[in-house]
Amino acid sequence: MGAKRLLVYLNLFLAAGLMVALPACGGGGGSSGGDGGEPGPVNIIGAAETVFDWTTDRCESEDIPDLPARAFRDNNGKVQLIATHFTNRRMIGDDLDSLEKDCNVIMYSDQDPDPAMYNDKEWINASYTQDGETVYALIHNEYQGLAHPGQCPSGIYVNCWYNSITTAVSYDSGATYTHMNAPGHLVASVPYVYVPDAGPYGIFEGSNIFYNDDDGYFYKILHLEEYELQKRGACVMRTQDLASPASWRAWDGNSFSVRFINPYVEIGYDPADHVCEPVSIDNIDKMADNVTYNSFFKKFMLVGTANKWDPVRLEEVFGFYYSLSDDLVHWSDRQLIMECELWWTSDNSVDRLGYPVLIDPTDTSRNYSNTGQRPYLYYTRWNKNTDLDRDLERIQIEFTKE
Repeated sequence: MGAKRLLVYLNLFLAAGLMVALPACGGGGGSSGGDGGEPGPVNIIGAAETVFDWTTDRCESEDIPDLPARAFRDNNGKVQLIATHFTNRRMIGDDLDSLEKDCNVIMYSDQDPDPAMYNDKEWINASYTQDGETVYALIHNEYQGLAHPGQCPSGIYVNCWYNSITTAVSYDSGATYTHMNAPGHLVASVPYVYVPDAGPYGIFEGSNIFYNDDDGYFYKILHLEEYELQKRGACVMRTQDLASPASWRAWDGNSFSVRFINPYVEIGYDPADHVCEPVSIDNIDKMADNVTYNSFFKKFMLVGTANKWDPVRLEEVFGFYYSLSDDLVHWSDRQLIMECELWWTSDNSVDRLGYPVLIDPTDTSRNYSNTGQRPYLYYTRWNKNTDLDRDLERIQIEFTKE
């Protein structure tokens, strides 16, 4: 997700006529006019801390925090955190305060030139473990046509970007990850084959994997861009079997009945039956970075990057937002956590932020699935005048009610 990817978001953003100058980062305001129990302002209650410093901690130049951070406790009593590039590595330590970079590669990208294999550049985007030894992962797979001869006539990177979600697993406590033979590891794709110079399109990165005790399903929220019959927004999918890539079902607007298909092998299908219906588009837009259960609000909490019109300031406010839900499908109007320059709203003449995640060190669950009133906000900082110099930072925040 380098400079070329930034151009994609900038182009989409400019097309909407929304480019504005942004102030420095600051705490967010709450909803106005709420009574007891309504979200109030979010307070920043600590100084920013560096978790990974690219200048001193990197294993190679492209060792960057390129997706939202995911943390879990393994069966050896260690905490692991993954925020990686397509040569996947981890951080590991006794707790969240003592993480150090491990330069051993936990998964390489296969970089297969055939788009039908869904096996090109692969980022570990989400992890989940029940015992700390077997760790399931969902992979953000980018087919980059420009990197493969004859697959990108225009020579323009973003026009030849085709995205999907696949799966992998570790049987050695997160030290290495592998996947079944491609394309059998495919989890989610749009029902359309790769077309050179038609991109960017597909199903992108998304949230962590979240287990809902109420119904016994594992959930993930995906980032969607518009293409053919697939609408833009946030897609919710779920499964009861992380070991089965084909078991995931997505929201169709009424139920979890959408089956993702491999358009290269499926025959006689109607694409309309295999696209996901975005949820709560007016309230969360495309927010899809992180889901936890929040004990302070007693609701599921979604965190992501977004913008929202401020009727007092008469301008769009960009930054990190959160939304609340009782069922992981119907989400409240997003509330500002922290206003800041986002990596897709500005050039590199200023520091920019992205990939917000809430992790609460007081949570005792193996996958840090719960947050309270004062979690830490983890995010990537793009240091100005460069693309590779990115740090992973965290800052403690405090939720309030009105």
